Amino acid sequence: MANIATETSLYDLLAESLPKEAAFTFYHYSTPPTKSPPLFAAPPHAKPERTYCESHFLAASINPKDYPNTAAPDELLVLAIEVLLYTTKHLTTIFVSKADSTGYLSLLGTGRTHGGSPLKAICGTFVSWLAKERQREGIRTVVSLFARAQDQYLFPASIENKGKHLLDDKELVRWWCKVLDPLVKQYKEEEAKPLSKRLTAAAGPVASSPESTATGYLVIPGFEPSDTLRYYTPAPAPNAPRRWSAAHPLLQIAPYPAAPPRCLIPRFPDDPKARFLDELDDELPDRGTDAMTKEGGTPSRSNGQWKSVKTLNQFWEFMAFRQECSSGRIVGFIWVVITPPKPSIGEEDEHKPSQLSSSSQNDSQNTALASPNSSPKKRASKKSRRRKTNTDYGPIPLILPRIKSSSSGLSTMSTGTAGAPAQTVPETSPYYWWPAESRGTVVFSSKNYNRAHEVLLKQNFSTRAAAIRSTRRWKEEVAVLGSVDDWTKTVMGRKDTPSATAVPADGTTITLIGTRKKRKPTDANAPESNSQGGAMLGEGLVRKKPKVEANVSHGVNTLGAGLVRKKLKN
Repeated sequence: MANIATETSLYDLLAESLPKEAAFTFYHYSTPPTKSPPLFAAPPHAKPERTYCESHFLAASINPKDYPNTAAPDELLVLAIEVLLYTTKHLTTIFVSKADSTGYLSLLGTGRTHGGSPLKAICGTFVSWLAKERQREGIRTVVSLFARAQDQYLFPASIENKGKHLLDDKELVRWWCKVLDPLVKQYKEEEAKPLSKRLTAAAGPVASSPESTATGYLVIPGFEPSDTLRYYTPAPAPNAPRRWSAAHPLLQIAPYPAAPPRCLIPRFPDDPKARFLDELDDELPDRGTDAMTKEGGTPSRSNGQWKSVKTLNQFWEFMAFRQECSSGRIVGFIWVVITPPKPSIGEEDEHKPSQLSSSSQNDSQNTALASPNSSPKKRASKKSRRRKTNTDYGPIPLILPRIKSSSSGLSTMSTGTAGAPAQTVPETSPYYWWPAESRGTVVFSSKNYNRAHEVLLKQNFSTRAAAIRSTRRWKEEVAVLGSVDDWTKTVMGRKDTPSATAVPADGTTITLIGTRKKRKPTDANAPESNSQGGAMLGEGLVRKKPKVEANVSHGVNTLGAGLVRKKLKN
């Protein structure tokens, strides 16, 4: 399997997207791919897909402009974003878990620019860079997130900072759509589909295309597709193809499109969909069995169908009445699906059922539940795998215990820095691709990664002085966990932001951005202007006032009958 990599590093992309002469310091650490519970539950009597998860954390800090230039200037964290990367044989999923700001970006002194928010540029660049670096040939890549307005996610007490600008629910959904819109436009648009298929995101093989295509999807529970259109970027022209759709792509990305609805919805951490799925699983008759207690478990005594929800459309209708979606604020589920030129058609595994209808699935389940005598070959093969030991006579053979290896002790620097990992993780496998160029500056084990996360959640960012102390403490604690002295990367922005005016070589001033006001006459003898468009009327085109109808007699205006004005009485 060939993998696709880019030559541009993350920090070069960040420098191109940040305002010119603006300095940011970045901190990036991650974990190696480790086995995790599957995102999609498997159908009954089938094994779930083997899934690996990789965590990435990127933080950005600044040096306040008004702080004196010293050898060790104080830093202030302004942004942090956490991304979870799930990989299987047939899908790569990039889930934006959390993103938060402290509100101290204004201390950088860059002012308001027309090039967009630096925080938006950092989030969009980081996600799109991960999507390109981890793109595998013939395998779909999906970017997914759940947009919900909240006071603070990663920086405790940052809500007390008056400089923190909080987005409401509608603004947050629009903000994330604008963040991911450049990623969608980096790829070719998909072929035009009928309206019915576009709204329902019908399943089926994707037509082969010579280039990778991308489409954005947005679902707001409780909103009609027509009401969702105003939350993402519209098409540039009426006849241009739409890059966003008011639907979901679950049938396209699920490994079993013909399976029950519980097998089509991914289960992300701290996701309202996952909590709703757990409640619906209580309707299954075998909810208390060992097969259902573990994550990603499959029912063994039923067909996996819920009693109340039968289809995906019903699931989204019920989601509109959930606590997260019915508290008076809207929430948005956003996806970006990147389809490769040649969609992957994996070989049929023994544990992976074919895409059959529900009736054929029931037949296969009945076959699987048949008597043990129906499959003697399988039982014989299992018995033949066991190692026989001679216990009748002779010396007792010595059997050495097997030591189970794991990557829990991995807490070293990535490739290219001092130190070598005690236990290496393969860079490539059928289930993931872990190139050294897309790892964090520090590679933590899952345990130390969680410790670094807890250190940040115990800090205080309510005031500027407290934020400076918390930034320094978090930076030092993470350096101790990673056994490194310096793991920072300072980036100077190179993006030219358009100014209000631009002067060409001939000296003529051209206004780029400005408000056109109504032109006022400077001379008393100047002709009157048109009040609607502000255009000046030439000679002979002066508009006269309309005349009032009146009876004219000998040059004197007289009022008509019934309109005689009486004199007021004293």
